[in-house]
Amino acid sequence: MRNQEIDRARLFIYNLLSLLLVENHVKNELPEIKENLKLLSINSFDDDVIEAAASILQNLESGSDDEFYVEYQELFLVPFSSFISLSASYYYEQREGGAMLLKVRDILAKTKIRKDEAHFSAPEDHFGFIFTLAAYLVEQEIKGELDAALQKELFEAVINPFCDEIAYKMMSSDTKIYSYVGAILGNFCNFERSYLDIAKIKAA
Repeated sequence: MRNQEIDRARLFIYNLLSLLLVENHVKNELPEIKENLKLLSINSFDDDVIEAAASILQNLESGSDDEFYVEYQELFLVPFSSFISLSASYYYEQREGGAMLLKVRDILAKTKIRKDEAHFSAPEDHFGFIFTLAAYLVEQEIKGELDAALQKELFEAVINPFCDEIAYKMMSSDTKIYSYVGAILGNFCNFERSYLDIAKIKAA
C-alpha cells in the first residue's frame, strides 16, 4: 500500500531531477533549484543524498550562474569525449527516437499532460522529460486522479533499466555539479525499486 508522505517525498525528488536535467530549467530556474537543494540537504531519506545535495549547493553558490549552465551544455549537449546521452532510446538500442520514445508516448497518451514544445525541445524519451512526467504521475496519484500503476509502469519500463548506467556516467564525470546529481539519481533509483517492489535489471 502506498504511503502519501513517502509519495510527496518522491514527487519532490522527481521534480528536482527534472529541474537539474531539463536545459530550460538549468538556464532559467536556478533560484528554485537552490531552494530545493537546501531542503534536500537538511531533510532526506539517505545521508549520502544529504551530502550530495549540500555539495551541489555549495558549488552553485561558490561559482557563477553561467558555470552551471556551461557544465550542463558540456556534459549533455556537446558530443565530445565527456558527453552523456540523456536519451532512453540510446541506452536501449544505441540510437535516438527508438522504442523507448514510443513507450513514453504510450504512457503519456493515457494522461492529460502533453509536452510543452515552447519550453522543452528534446524528445519525450529524454530523461529530463521522463522525470517531469514521473513527477506529474506521482502528483496525480496523490490527488487520486490517476492509478498508481501508471507511474510504476514508467519506472519499470523506462527508468529502471538505464538509471544506474546514467548515474554511474555522471558520478564518473568529475564535474562540480553532475557528479553529485549522479549520486542522488543512483540512490533514488534504489529507493524506488524497493518502494515499488521492482527488481534491478540490466538493459536489453
